[in-house]
Amino acid sequence: VLTLVTKQGASSANVVGVVALMYSLFGLGISWGRGTEDELNTIAAGTLTGLLYKSSAGIPKMLRGGAAGLGLSTAYCLYQSRDRLKASIGIN
Repeated sequence: VLTLVTKQGASSANVVGVVALMYSLFGLGISWGRGTEDELNTIAAGTLTGLLYKSSAGIPKMLRGGAAGLGLSTAYCLYQSRDRLKASIGIN
């Protein structure tokens, strides 16, 4: 059991590390390119990360990866902006 957990943990850590690095680099590049820091940068970085991460698996999987990145980053932005969104639509 320990060997399985160790091998699977290392593999999972590599995947998370690669995705985090790609997301950070895309986010930084987009932020520098646009000259602003907002939700659009987060969503674009998440989408591009999903696209690039799955780009070697073919077009359909690449598009699914991009859609997953888009969905996750959009959900994150909505969660982080919930107070501002509630105020803008008048919900207390």
